[in-house]
Order: sequence, then structure tokens, then C-alpha cells
Amino acid sequence: MMNDYVPRPREPYDARGVIKRDLANIIAKYTDKGDQETAAVYMEALARYNGD
Repeated sequence: MMNDYVPRPREPYDARGVIKRDLANIIAKYTDKGDQETAAVYMEALARYNGD
């Protein structure tokens, strides 16, 4: 039985990029709902995270 699997290089997993993307999505969701107070909490978290 032949195995046709050919390994391909993967993009390196960027955990920081994933967290930043997720925080931005959460901020957008609360902003769209008109909940500026909750969005501000996540914006602060994102700013703190970007400051590292």
C-alpha cells in the first residue's frame, strides 16, 4: 500500500497574533452592539498586550 502523503511546510503558529485578532474581534462585537463600556475594557487589555 502506497502512502501519497507529502508533508508541507506550515506557517509558524503565532499565538500573539491569534490573541490580538481575537481581542480585536471581541472589541468589534461589543462596539457593534453599542456596549462601549465593555469594549473599552477589552481595548485596555489589547493596549496592555501590545505594550509588552
